[in-house]
Amino acid sequence: MRPAQPSRHRGAAGSGPALRAVTSNRNPWLRLASALETKRVRRERRLFVAEGEDLLAAALDRGVQPVALLVDAVRAGEVRELVDRVAGLEERYAVPPDLMARVATLAAAPRVIAILPQPEPVGFGGVEWPPSTGVWLAGVSDPGNVGTLVRTCAALSADWVALGPGSADPYHPRATRAAMGATFAIPMLEGVRAEDLATRRGFVVVAADPHAGDAPWHVDLTGPLVLALGAEREGIEPALAALGTGGLEVRRVRIPQAEGTESLNVAAAGAVLLGEVLRQRSAGSGA
Repeated sequence: MRPAQPSRHRGAAGSGPALRAVTSNRNPWLRLASALETKRVRRERRLFVAEGEDLLAAALDRGVQPVALLVDAVRAGEVRELVDRVAGLEERYAVPPDLMARVATLAAAPRVIAILPQPEPVGFGGVEWPPSTGVWLAGVSDPGNVGTLVRTCAALSADWVALGPGSADPYHPRATRAAMGATFAIPMLEGVRAEDLATRRGFVVVAADPHAGDAPWHVDLTGPLVLALGAEREGIEPALAALGTGGLEVRRVRIPQAEGTESLNVAAAGAVLLGEVLRQRSAGSGA
């Protein structure tokens, strides 16, 4: 069910229908944008909030249309070209800066806030199998790390990202900001348990382990694989037992580091390992 429709008002200028003027925080779209900070609401509505013109532009470039657009009434002229890209959208609103600040999760309210549909859920049957490179996140609970990994996976040619139990919602505001538009660029599978992954065949699991394993450049990463990345505190160990019971081959890799330093952030580790996958495959192809 969509929010009840407010009365139409003349708002900031732009091509197509005028922006509707918002005068109260009781506006249903403002209330929905605030409610979408909650994971339960995001799951139920299959919507999420994108703050800032860069995320909106990335969505539009991928053919994703917002269901509603909130524009800072004072700064609307600064983003007129972007707003004009959704001239056919009825639910476009000019919002006073103080009300934009109430809705925004950023310290400085953006000029544009879009309410976007989440991509349709994807299951194993909807992605390439076995993958050339799949990435499985086992309990990566920080939204910023999840978003950064989504962006990295898209940039470094992973086929998909699977989120295991305990991993952060990829549509959390911090995750979507960190992903910088990659949310729409790569399939994401949600709720993938170790037991689910263990039912599949035709690949090896490459598990990032800060305490054990060979350096990644000493491990063959040229065949079909799923890179498993665990929570920074607990690591990947809790998930490996379930993977092993399914008969999957698990290769542990450890990124060498300077003595006395902390283990790499999981997003940084993922980038290093995916880069090594590409390097080995490029070398193998004679590139």
